[in-house]
Amino acid sequence: MRNPQGLRVPIRVDRHLPTPLHDQMAHQLRQAIDSGQLAAGTRMPSTRTMADVLQVSRGVALAAYELLFADGYVTGKHGSGTYVAIRTPADDPGAPRATTPAPAQGPVDLTPGQPTSEAFPIAAWRAAWRRASHHAPPIDEPPAAGLPELRYAITALLRDTRGLVLDHHEVIVVSGHAEALRLALPGAGDRPVTIGLENPAPPEFRNAIARHATVLPIPVDGAGARADLIPPGCDAVIVTPERNDPLGARMSIDRRHTLSTWAADHNALIIEPAFDGVFNPSINPRPSVLAIDPSRTIMYGSFRDLLTPTLRLAFLIVPQHLAAGIEARLPYGPEPPSHMCQQVAADLLRAGCPTRRVDRLSSLYAQRRTLLHQSLGAYPDTSLLGSDTGSAATLLLPPALPAPRLTHTLRDRGVIVTTLADYYHPHTHPKNGIVLGYGHLDEVTLRRALRTLTTTLDDQGLARRTAGRTRTVA
Repeated sequence: MRNPQGLRVPIRVDRHLPTPLHDQMAHQLRQAIDSGQLAAGTRMPSTRTMADVLQVSRGVALAAYELLFADGYVTGKHGSGTYVAIRTPADDPGAPRATTPAPAQGPVDLTPGQPTSEAFPIAAWRAAWRRASHHAPPIDEPPAAGLPELRYAITALLRDTRGLVLDHHEVIVVSGHAEALRLALPGAGDRPVTIGLENPAPPEFRNAIARHATVLPIPVDGAGARADLIPPGCDAVIVTPERNDPLGARMSIDRRHTLSTWAADHNALIIEPAFDGVFNPSINPRPSVLAIDPSRTIMYGSFRDLLTPTLRLAFLIVPQHLAAGIEARLPYGPEPPSHMCQQVAADLLRAGCPTRRVDRLSSLYAQRRTLLHQSLGAYPDTSLLGSDTGSAATLLLPPALPAPRLTHTLRDRGVIVTTLADYYHPHTHPKNGIVLGYGHLDEVTLRRALRTLTTTLDDQGLARRTAGRTRTVA
């Protein structure tokens, strides 16, 4: 198309694609702005002109421009039209936004699992709530399984990020991560259920499962959960194929197939998360267990890390033959998410906000991983695990330095860490180490915590690497 200044910008919309037309337009215009085809200060065509040239309704063009306004790509001048915004490097969608909180001055809490507000799409967030408020709220409750537009947006997100085609599955939207897990468990509340869970696993996660089922440990090594060592009597197993928390182990493809064979042989279910192992796009994707065994796998997910935990939104991807049984249990749980929250979430997903935020956080976390390696890689008697993905890492310690002793010393010096033993199932043999969460910390605060940690390791007598000695850090 040609804008009023005569600049050619090829914009095409395809009505046969599942992506809405306004999303297609907004995506291509973003690319044109990012590439410099549309320079800062360029006057954009009017929405009427855009609609005429592309042969779409003016409402489609207006919706595309609203997305660009929300993301800060364009700005309006009263009485003179829409212009490409003048953007600083911090506004670049490929770069982290400068929303880092002020460095912490008190104790530094390295407890894993804490969310961050960094790189949050605040403009798109405001625009989504504004658009949702344009209409009077409905008087009816939303559908039990969730708004159709949100369910479709979730399938599109998983198609684009995980390569999943969900033609034979149902999407069920629920209130929060705990409710998603409750519904995923086979026959939860109807009969005693036994669940196999990776060992180690986050203690709060294990406790949430234990409220509804008997939990048995599945050992984890460097290739992920040992599918050949699943305890007898399990009705289902919960695995994190892309990243065991806290060891960071990634399940091999062979073990994923072994897991599928186990489920078929025992008429059991596999339960896996949708977004484990994010925040490192350089790692080659492996097929999810759902892709390998779609008829026996349930996937659960939430937008806690991708957007915000305050939405209290989670979802299940369920094979169609299991959907009716799970939906029958919905009335016995908490109230469904509000209509407006679901509208806002669908809007943000359609605009691509979760994937763009993951890209930005990936850049930030990569910088912090580098700090961890630089600081902790100097000790040949330790190993740093799980620092390729996620926002936490585990430091394995030599037997001469028990993790509880180090933890207590660090706490006295103003740094709070978690012992690896807390992640292990009772009556099993934990490894000696500490778990460090860094995703929620600004760089200055993380450097301060690492200085305290390395000083403490020195004081405890750990030798630093000398010239000529090398060691691979996992």
